[in-house]
Amino acid sequence: MTNEVWIIEAPGKKRYLEETLKLLGRDAFVVFTKGHLYRFPLREKGKKSSPIIDKNFNDFGREPLDSNILHRIREVVKLCPNVMVATDADQEGDVIAWDVACLIRDIAPNPSRIPLKGMDSDSVLEALSAKGPVKRSAAVPGRTRRIIDILIGSAYSNTGIRVGRIGTALLGMVASEQPTTNFMRLSAPSSDGRSPWIAQCPIKSPITESIAKEIVGLSLPVLDPVETLDRTFKPQHMGEIMIEAAETLGLSPSETAKAMQASYEAGKLSYPRSSSKGISRAAAVKMKSILAKAGKRANPDLLDTKTEKDVHDSPHPLGAVNLSLDPTKMSAEEGVRLLIARGIARAGMKHKYQRAKGEIVEKFLLSKGIPIKAAKYVGSLEWTRDLGSTIPGKKRWQKSEVYKRRSDAVLLETALKHNLGKPSTWGTHVDAFLKLGLVNSDLALTERGKEWLSRSPVELLDPEFSARIEEACDYVDQDIFKVRGKTPWQASAERIVKSLPPAITDRIIGAISGIPAKPEPDYREMVDNLPSTLTPEEMELLAERTGPDAIMATSNVQPFLPEFPYDEGTIPDYEISH
Repeated sequence: MTNEVWIIEAPGKKRYLEETLKLLGRDAFVVFTKGHLYRFPLREKGKKSSPIIDKNFNDFGREPLDSNILHRIREVVKLCPNVMVATDADQEGDVIAWDVACLIRDIAPNPSRIPLKGMDSDSVLEALSAKGPVKRSAAVPGRTRRIIDILIGSAYSNTGIRVGRIGTALLGMVASEQPTTNFMRLSAPSSDGRSPWIAQCPIKSPITESIAKEIVGLSLPVLDPVETLDRTFKPQHMGEIMIEAAETLGLSPSETAKAMQASYEAGKLSYPRSSSKGISRAAAVKMKSILAKAGKRANPDLLDTKTEKDVHDSPHPLGAVNLSLDPTKMSAEEGVRLLIARGIARAGMKHKYQRAKGEIVEKFLLSKGIPIKAAKYVGSLEWTRDLGSTIPGKKRWQKSEVYKRRSDAVLLETALKHNLGKPSTWGTHVDAFLKLGLVNSDLALTERGKEWLSRSPVELLDPEFSARIEEACDYVDQDIFKVRGKTPWQASAERIVKSLPPAITDRIIGAISGIPAKPEPDYREMVDNLPSTLTPEEMELLAERTGPDAIMATSNVQPFLPEFPYDEGTIPDYEISH
């Protein structure tokens, strides 16, 4: 039995991680944070929200999500102070890890950071090989982003509309690009009698709904192949998986995220919240074996497309898969997992396809009285068909039709083109936006949407502006650690705010200038006074990990967290590395 406490995020991971650690000879005691330890207080309906960020950009308003969880973590660590903070290997996990380190600093001053990416043995071993100190610098992007988003929202809270860095950018994006959920798929016969030629497009200018219906009703001319080409696909990132799950399984982006998280916690899926479109060489070789058992050949070289910028692999299944099953007849978790496996199988093979010239279709449509611009547009579409092995999940024999896509899938697809948001927030942002009543089911602006558009700050309507703020939050400048009396995220947020357009900067500064500087609350003493959460059995298990002669740590708590940054020579070991 190892003398370790592992602190993880999700309760659902606890059992699976315990089992994996036992297999690895590390029978540790596992406790969870249940996500973030702190949140900003929820605003009561009809009441003005209380200040939560002061004039120095300190987010002093954070409060415990569940005081009992904070208490339990401290209880456990007092009995067994050899701590592994195994939160997820992402920015949210880094924020949680730093919060945990601060929570237990008086009883376990040197916790280790285990950047967890999966519950299976290989993932845990990989995380252990990357073990290091809990870094304050790693928490900067997540804390900074939260401060900036709160500041933007609160600065415009008295305008009668909701303003946000992502939500307002989505509104501007819809207004400028006018995405639609109505699409047209066309099928033209081939001269060789094999599968038809397929082309598809959104029904928007120069194609109208009436023109689309007219074209779909025509028997299109026979087309000849003009060239045969090879193509490959990359593994899908989380956003693309969400889109496919929406249109194949009828799941909202948030439902897909939930299903992926459940599979991840059960050790059946790699880390889900990834924007990568490639997997590591080791994962690619493993996928080759998994797909071989499912009857599909896979070339690891085609899957190994991970770039240096990618922190995570593209989501991929762990364990056996059956590609012949119907994902629509499975649970959400297993259906999404199968779609992901199909995507990996597709990416592991080279595919042949053929192209045909669309000029014949253009001339045909003109002869049928279709307007010139519409006919030219249809003729310019990609007319293709697949050859060889069928791409998993793709139909070859399709008819001409007008069809409707899900609004959440189209909105997310458009947002991804503008790099809006993060994998961890894609689903929630899309779902929240669609609930505001700013667009109809076809993503056209409603009267309410038009009103909000006219009253929103012009700069924030630009999705590229939002993406630039996102990039600024991710950038960790070493100078922010030198600002005395301020945390690095305070300094980072101030730097970003003062670099925004003057109108937005002035609005934000004006909103917080009257809020006096306040210290960040220290909840350790408060939670130490709560009733014990440990059972006698748990107390015994923890005692075994420290031995019969172990001295129980005291609950003496420092009166307050030291100011940031620390004076030279007073920085604990786990904070030295920026």
